[in-house]
Amino acid sequence: MSSTRFLQFGWVIVAAIAGVALAGGFQTSEIKIGTVDIVRMMDRSDFGKEGQDIFKKMKLAREGVLEFIDTYRVLTTDQAQRIRQLSLKENPSKEEAAELDRTKADVIAANKRSVELATKPNMTPEERTLVEEYARRSQTMNDIAQRWFREFTNEMSDFADKRKLAGLQKARAAISEVSKAQGFTVVFDESTAPYGANDITDATLLAMNAKK
Repeated sequence: MSSTRFLQFGWVIVAAIAGVALAGGFQTSEIKIGTVDIVRMMDRSDFGKEGQDIFKKMKLAREGVLEFIDTYRVLTTDQAQRIRQLSLKENPSKEEAAELDRTKADVIAANKRSVELATKPNMTPEERTLVEEYARRSQTMNDIAQRWFREFTNEMSDFADKRKLAGLQKARAAISEVSKAQGFTVVFDESTAPYGANDITDATLLAMNAKK
């Protein structure tokens, strides 16, 4: 189940501006053109950093769930569900944290028993039944891990998309504010005008951070 052990995610921000980041409405004889690095704005802004931190925590928690059930496949379905619920809860209580530790300890003990029985030459009928049960659980956990991996992938993707859209809206608002204050006729994204003068990225970043 190595394909499900770690979630292959990264915090990727795509500007999706396609040319003009902001077109001002100034009717002047002189055209003043500026540039802005929106990707840098979104990545280095307080909003962007907060999103990255949230993303990393979400990713780490989900990786932990998948890795646990991959390592100890003798969980019952109820145990797996409870471990998922408690592991992904943002602010678990002390009681919930203790319950998570107990549940994991029970699973680890069951896994130890499974390993012992796997090397035992003469098992009792009850022990053979238990070995068969562990084997069924292992297959069930494999199926669950595959399904949860897909669910986690979708959750992370949805979060990144929504965060990107919100960040882009904040960035564009900051660009509008700064460009109007400094009298720019049009502001291009740096990717479409890499050698343009009048880079206002730092100014727009300050304006974006000022809006809480």
